Amino acid sequence: MLRNPSLRRRIVLPFIVLVLFIGLVGIAVVSAQVGGSVEGAADNSLVQNSLRTNDRLATLENDRLQQLRAAADTAGIATATERGDGATVGRLLGPIVGNAQPEHLVLRVLDTSGRELVALQRNGAAVEPVAGGAGYTGQAAVQHALAGARDSLGDKYLFLSNETPPMLYWVAPIWTGTQAPTVVGAVLLGESLPEIVQTIPGSSSNVVAFFDPFGQVLAGSLAGIPSLSPEVRRAVTPETPVRIATEWKTQPYRLLVNDWRMRGNSLGYFGVAAPATDLSSSLNAIRLVLVALFGAIALGTILIGLALADRITRPIDHLVASMATVSAGDYSHRVQVESSDEIGYLAQSFNAMTAALETQIQAREEAYFRNLEALARVIDARDPYTFEHSARVAAVSHELAEGMGLSAADLVVLRRAGLLHDIGKIGIADTILGKKGPLNDDEWAAIRRHPVIGYDMLKDVPFLRPSLDSIRHHHERWDGDGYPDNLKGTSISQLARIVTVADAFDAMTSDRPYRKSFSFEFAARALESEAGRQFDPAVVAAFMARKASIFARLEEMGKKPAPHASDIRLDDAA
Repeated sequence: MLRNPSLRRRIVLPFIVLVLFIGLVGIAVVSAQVGGSVEGAADNSLVQNSLRTNDRLATLENDRLQQLRAAADTAGIATATERGDGATVGRLLGPIVGNAQPEHLVLRVLDTSGRELVALQRNGAAVEPVAGGAGYTGQAAVQHALAGARDSLGDKYLFLSNETPPMLYWVAPIWTGTQAPTVVGAVLLGESLPEIVQTIPGSSSNVVAFFDPFGQVLAGSLAGIPSLSPEVRRAVTPETPVRIATEWKTQPYRLLVNDWRMRGNSLGYFGVAAPATDLSSSLNAIRLVLVALFGAIALGTILIGLALADRITRPIDHLVASMATVSAGDYSHRVQVESSDEIGYLAQSFNAMTAALETQIQAREEAYFRNLEALARVIDARDPYTFEHSARVAAVSHELAEGMGLSAADLVVLRRAGLLHDIGKIGIADTILGKKGPLNDDEWAAIRRHPVIGYDMLKDVPFLRPSLDSIRHHHERWDGDGYPDNLKGTSISQLARIVTVADAFDAMTSDRPYRKSFSFEFAARALESEAGRQFDPAVVAAFMARKASIFARLEEMGKKPAPHASDIRLDDAA
């Protein structure tokens, strides 16, 4: 005989039905989301690999253009090429090939008729001639270079040869003369496409392939890559890559095909692919895990009782939210949980931990600042003529940044950059730093290395990374004639342009071994006269607007240079 269920059972039974219904719906929804996430992750991986490939091609082009300029501008190369003296050309360019990276770059020199004077390639430690060169005069890029033509990208060109293996060549004309320069030949710098593939990040774990305009494989990191179908090629545009599912050697892959363009030339297509796992099998496994997990949670929830769930989970939610706030960087946040049980104890422990962490971070930052100031004084102390120079550069940079409305974070970055902008002078000999009289060319070259030396010294210090750009580029010029990277205009960061003005002003108003200091007003007028050439006009305008405040700040720091009315070369501010 059946008995009426108890009140507890009447409450629990519909709850079980509801939990099961919600669980089934939840499993279906989560499975769909996980499936989408798996596919999204695969697509995201392809996009990231594609971006890395694009970045590598851009870096590759920049490196090759630098090497090409070095070869075309080598002293004596124009004269030897004009004479058709291949032996001299080979001797002059041998060191460039010998030091080239990667190892197997090919360098060729043609005269104006297209005749190859020399072709070199490094083989281990030796530079050897390249046998069996192909004719290149039919290439439009070579014709443009030999004609001295220029386009929007300059006088450098690029083409893809059909030799085996395919080679990517960058071409530059060889100019002679200064009054009426003429082209006397061309330099070709080539790298094989298979070697380029091997240098692309991720090519060992994923597949990278290059295709010609007809979809035929030129080079790839996996053998047996099939050609691209006409439908895929038609769908690819410079703005729109195409994702396809394919199979190579019985292995499924997801392939992202992009338009391949370099220096305005359409070379074909490149694709990145990743192995595709069996998504349906993964989803089935995930569903089983979800069912088991949900069953355990549902059973535990029913046995423990719904009445306790809200009381337990609500303070936990507060604690989790507080953890997220602290993880985001707000170490002053404290969790508010009014409870005397284990959760309350956990909240108290969490608050104590965050308070200790906040104290440690503040102490570490204060120690960083103290160490920065001490290091700046050590640097300046090596040169009595520039004692406290770095502190004054930091102070003037701070004044300029405030006048330009920069953020508090930028002020911190500028202070660090100002204090450490000359740290690279640690690597410069005292005999050069303290030399009385003009520096010779070698000494100037040594002095001009100090921004790079400082950058290399500090590049691995995490908290100084925002200041590294200003340290490296505080001697760049607005007109592009600065050093070490010959940056120009707004390609120089705003913070570096600020440090440049502050550094130049303090240098002009300081005694140097070869001259006396200049007055504040004279130095300010010198800055104004160089606005738009050496200095950013906006920074100079900010300087002039806050001139009185800057002068007062420097006087507070004990600087009172005597007036001096002679002329000045601003690059004396090195």
